[in-house]
Formats: sequence, C-alpha cells, structure tokens
Amino acid sequence: MTTGNPMVLLVDDDEFHLDMIYAQLLAIGYERVVCAASGAQALAELETWGPAIGTVICDLSMPDMDGLVLIRHLAQRHLSAGIILLSGAQGEILHSAARLVSAHKMNLLGVLAKPCSNAQLQQLLSRLQPTSAPSRPDLAPELTAQRLKLALASGEFIPWYQPKLDIRSGLVVGVEALARWPCAAGGMIGPARFVPAMEAAGLADALFFAMARQVAQDLSDWQRQHIFVKAALNLSMSTALNLAVPEQLQCIVHKAGLQPSDFIIEVTESQLMVNRALIMESLTRLSLMGFVLSIDDFGTGYSSLVQLIDLPFKELKIDGSFVQRASTEQKAQSVLRMAILLGNNLAMQVVAEGVETQEQLEFVRLWGGHMVQGYHFARPMPLAECTAFLVQPRQL
Repeated sequence: MTTGNPMVLLVDDDEFHLDMIYAQLLAIGYERVVCAASGAQALAELETWGPAIGTVICDLSMPDMDGLVLIRHLAQRHLSAGIILLSGAQGEILHSAARLVSAHKMNLLGVLAKPCSNAQLQQLLSRLQPTSAPSRPDLAPELTAQRLKLALASGEFIPWYQPKLDIRSGLVVGVEALARWPCAAGGMIGPARFVPAMEAAGLADALFFAMARQVAQDLSDWQRQHIFVKAALNLSMSTALNLAVPEQLQCIVHKAGLQPSDFIIEVTESQLMVNRALIMESLTRLSLMGFVLSIDDFGTGYSSLVQLIDLPFKELKIDGSFVQRASTEQKAQSVLRMAILLGNNLAMQVVAEGVETQEQLEFVRLWGGHMVQGYHFARPMPLAECTAFLVQPRQL
C-alpha cells in the first residue's frame, strides 16, 4: 500500500457515503484521510491540518453550509489543494459548480457523480501535481520599473503575430499583434508576467505605443511586398483613459505611410464599464479617425448588448471558450450560433477565436462566421515566420 500520498480532506454530510468514499481512498492507497461531516467541521479541520492537505473531496448538497459556500471559504484562505467535487446532483449543476471553482482560481481536479468507482477517484487524484511556492514577480529583477523602462528604450518588446483567416476564401486577411519579450539568454518572459508589472509601473501607455510603432513599421513593410492585411492592436482600458491616445496613434500611423483603416483596435468587453464616459470618448474618436473597433472576448462580460448599441464597433470577436465548448456542450453551441447571428444582423465582421479543431471550424462556417483565428491554423509567431505564412496559399 502506498503511504506517500498527500493528505485528503473528505467532506460529506451523509454518513454512509462518507464511510464508503473513505474506504475507497484506503483501497487505492490514501491512508491519510481527514473526514468532516459538515462545512463548518471541514474549516475546523483545516485550521489544524491546512498545510498538509493536498486534496479536498467535497460534496455539494450539505445543510447549513453547502459545498459551494465551503469552496468560497477555502478560496479566501488561499488553499492550494486540489479540489474534487462529488455529488448526486444533475450533470449541469456539477458543471456550473466546476466553473465556480475555476473562477475562484482554485486547482480543480475534476467532478464525479455519486456513486463513483475506485478507478474514477484514482484518476482524478493522480492529476494532483506537487506545487512549489508561488513566485513574486514584483520582486524579480527583470520586472522592476527601472528594468522595464530600459527594455522599452532598447526596443526589447516585439510583436508576434497570429493570423486571422477568411472562412470562405481561406486567405489571411488580418493579424493580431501580441507583445513578447525575448530573453537575451534564450526563452521568453510572458505577457502574463510583464504586463501587470508594466501597469503597476505606469508604463502601459509606453508599451502600447512601442508596439504600435513596430506594428506600423511591419505593416508598411508588408505592403511594400504586396501583402495587404489589417493589424489588430489590443488597447487596455488604462491606456484608453488617456485622452491623447487617438491623436498619438493617428500620428504613428500616418508617419508610417498607412491609414487608420489598416488597423483594428481590440477592446476587451469585460473592461468597458470602467470610467464609461471617458472610454466612450476615446473609442468614438478613434472610430471617427477611421480605426476599426473590435469588441474582444465577446460573451465574457456583463453588458454585451449595451456595448454593441452604444459604441461604434465594426468587428465582434467571440471568445474562444464558446468555440471550444461547442463541440461537447449544447448550451455553448447555442451561444456561439446566436453570437454569430447577432453580429451578422448588426453588419459586423464576426471572428471566432480559439479555433483548435476542424469540427470547431465547421461549426463556425455552418452558422455564418466570417473569420477564424486559433491554433488549428497558426500559433502566434515572430515577424519572419509570419511573413512566410502570409504568402503561402491555403484552403480551409
């Protein structure tokens, strides 16, 4: 019997199921099991055993404190343990509960319906990987404000490009520019690390304009090679609040010999409600200048229809999660279909992000999408590789 497995906290108000799952855990080699018959008891056990607990197996339907409330308490305590949800509830409820665990940024190992087999339980428990203490990017030498300013001045941040393809012709009609920071010693510092550091240092605007200048230069070079595509730039809300952005961006574009219509400005939907009046002013002025506005990650925010009515968007980018889940979930299929229909009815270009399979491509094609973007066609790539990709003929 294995004795090196991490401790498991098992929470279930049903004594029979508690004993049964406890016996299953022992049978598959998990000897260190702490049982709790309620959410309150689980929290008390956590005070004693917290650092040693590697996995929490939690029932959803419990009196006084149900599993979802317990999960919230665990998240507030920053518990790093893996989470397995176990319930006799319907599959759709289990699915929603799983999404909630992920929304809390907890380590969801999976969901199981009661009763579960030893093999099912062991399969989920095997997903638990040892975790190390989280790094502190704010203390990393390469992420100090001084180092970031130097990297900007030296042109170390470069755009990589992910193509956008016309679903009917198969032609590449656009690219999305994504900031990358190559390391001198090899490898890459990802935007998930350097973008928050940039924002904290007050350098978000400088990064946006540095990217805009390089993208404008690359787009100009492509046009001289008779490669005509639109380039999409991601505009953060903090930068959009800078009311000088429209003039500065227009100046960069004209200096490169380009037109504002060569650029698509992508704005993430979930950020649009912050300082709404100023955001509306910046975006509307960009549209007046001729820049094409795109609402990014459509479907993930809280007031999608309001944004479409109030702001002059010409492109709608459907979040990749709906595209990917459409293969297995009827609700996701319906949302994807209705989003495409909405975009078409509003005379917008509809882009499906995150397309990873031929099946997903066919869903988007069948329901009337215009453009696709995702790993099924191309990952983000550096300039030279993208240039070669743009001139290759292809058929979807």
